[in-house]
Amino acid sequence: MMDTFNGALTLNQNLLRGMRESPDVVRRGLMLVLLVGLLVGTVQAISTSISNANTSGIVAQVELALDESIEQQALSATTEEQRVVIGILRENKPAILDLVQTIINLPTPTPRPVGLLFHALGMIVSTPLSYLGSLLLAVVFAHIGAQQLGGTGNIRQMLGMGALSVAPHALDALSFIPVFGATLSLIAWAWGLVILIMATSVAHRLDSGKATIAVLVYPLVGGLVLMLSCCILFFMSVALG
Repeated sequence: MMDTFNGALTLNQNLLRGMRESPDVVRRGLMLVLLVGLLVGTVQAISTSISNANTSGIVAQVELALDESIEQQALSATTEEQRVVIGILRENKPAILDLVQTIINLPTPTPRPVGLLFHALGMIVSTPLSYLGSLLLAVVFAHIGAQQLGGTGNIRQMLGMGALSVAPHALDALSFIPVFGATLSLIAWAWGLVILIMATSVAHRLDSGKATIAVLVYPLVGGLVLMLSCCILFFMSVALG
């Protein structure tokens, strides 16, 4: 499994061609998704449990976010009404933090440690399923696009080889790191996209240009249709208003 993981990250052509001809291509791909999902889910569950167990830390995070919001609004305030609202927020800051603390201390159906444990287990189980759901959607669209461009691969090959695109998402395990977490997740997404394009190219025996079009065409068309729909709804609401 580690050979498959490393080969996916390095875009190993021998690995891709070997999986294309392998009778257990789907099993190998889904095992990789399970491995990455469990890794990310476990790390995130531990990080979240530690954060939630520290109630004072939760209040401190809310206070920091509130202070940042007040400062941003103060910098952009141009009217007297806006300044009055900012003043009210500052005066009521202690009451807001007391309310947050009260909500945290509310009794729960189960003891807090048990609740944290079940929440952590839920994250561990749901993370592989989340990756799988996104993968299935991407693979189906890429497979349809590739077939329309003359591809010869089948859905089993696409599913098993497309699953390799989940490998870079092991970086999502570090998403809890401030500032760098979001950057690492973006890198994982871009890296996974490149792997999916290469997997589509090998599975359907297409050149990289056609494989790129196959992977991107339906998401781009869907995004364009959604944007146009939102614009139409906006103009209709303005016209009717």
